[in-house]
Amino acid sequence: MSYRRDFTIGLRETRDFYLSLALRHWRKGIAGFGLVGALAALLYMSGTALSLPLQAAVCAGAALVTAALSLLVLTVSTRQRVKSQVRRSGRTSYVQETEINGFGVHVAVGRDRAKMAFSSLLRVRETRKAFYLFLSEQQAWILPKKQMEDPQAESEQLRTLFRTVMERRKLQLRG
Repeated sequence: MSYRRDFTIGLRETRDFYLSLALRHWRKGIAGFGLVGALAALLYMSGTALSLPLQAAVCAGAALVTAALSLLVLTVSTRQRVKSQVRRSGRTSYVQETEINGFGVHVAVGRDRAKMAFSSLLRVRETRKAFYLFLSEQQAWILPKKQMEDPQAESEQLRTLFRTVMERRKLQLRG
């Protein structure tokens, strides 16, 4: 069983990857900011004549607003950081030739070639938009689903291939 496709990795794919890393890293922090917002609302309402259900509703609303604002700040800052890094690198996009077979993952970008055994991959994570084959915590090969000829069939083919050759604990697949 093997899979081969060329993907064009540009700003959008890079941004989606780094945004997924940031959201994964900050998910507990965002929840914490929401909790702080709820506590702040509770402190402001102490000593008021508001009913308990109304106080609970205000606290829940404050938690949601604070978490949403935290998420917005994280998203905007990550997008800006990725955009400036891509601009500084001078390479707005590149073609990633990808082949996955029983021997591992083979990737070529221009003259650079790399191959990695499945056992050496840190993990494989699937999102709505792409498969990420992690080489390290901050580096992955990106397989964007939008660029697949038949995203549903190719995604299932990749899931089957990864389930066959990789340890279950290294897989974070959707289907």
